[in-house]
Amino acid sequence: MNFDIDCLRTFLIIADTMSFSRAAESVGRTQSTVSQQINKLEAQVGKSVLERRKGRVLELTSEGTKLVQYARRILQLNDEAFGSMSDAALTSFVKLGVPLDFFGRDFTAWLTAFKRSHPMVGLEVEANQSENLLKRTERSEFDLAFFKQDAGASHGTVVLKEQLVWVSGPSFVPEREGSLPLILFPEGCAYRRSAQTAMKREGRTWHRSFVGPSFECLRAATIEGMGATVLARALVEAPLRVLGPRSGLPPLPSVEVVYAYGRRANSRVVSELALFLADCLSNSGVSRPPQRPLQLSRARNTAARL
Repeated sequence: MNFDIDCLRTFLIIADTMSFSRAAESVGRTQSTVSQQINKLEAQVGKSVLERRKGRVLELTSEGTKLVQYARRILQLNDEAFGSMSDAALTSFVKLGVPLDFFGRDFTAWLTAFKRSHPMVGLEVEANQSENLLKRTERSEFDLAFFKQDAGASHGTVVLKEQLVWVSGPSFVPEREGSLPLILFPEGCAYRRSAQTAMKREGRTWHRSFVGPSFECLRAATIEGMGATVLARALVEAPLRVLGPRSGLPPLPSVEVVYAYGRRANSRVVSELALFLADCLSNSGVSRPPQRPLQLSRARNTAARL
């Protein structure tokens, strides 16, 4: 038995968007044709890959989640093979949205690695709060966006899950009584929302000590002792330190890093960039969900050469 490449491609778009209509628009087919493709795929698998109710996609089945892993690898190899047979290099201009904290990672090195493999691809990057990135992606203002969501929110394709932690500089000690000074990103940030929700849940008082427009500003203010902040554990490097349970601060949840396509969901270059960055994130030392495999060995190897 051989999987149909077009069926797999349509299935992945549905898995990413949870929408038959958006998948139909992306692949340039009718919704009835898309439905036939999924029926064909399920006949090949012998099991359902989507949970549907009244024509709406609710979620992937366990078999569908497993198939997503292989489908991404199959399509990546297919596209790489096709590209290697063609003299045409990837050429396009991609508008990419990312969370503010991406610049606390090796993000610019990842982009440099991608550009070395695809020098004719232009990139316009905008860092913003996750809520804004989600809304603007839904309005097709970006070609591709990465953002944070609450666990299980299903706004995009999950790349990894990150545990949030309370963080301070080397000299700051939070008082158990009184108002806690918080260092925050602007409204719309998943870290900020999690911090405020945790404090409210525990009945702790707090006040905004500093609100910064970038990761660098937030980090500097925290190091200087202007208050405590919330970050993903993977972003905490000396002289920043994690404030553990003994600090008396309330527990924090995990958040998911996801990506979603905007106006060009069926663009090869946008797909290449999405999978490349997803692979870089997955290999950046942060725990990732077990259902997400390594996406691009080529991305990993390229980044290692930097």
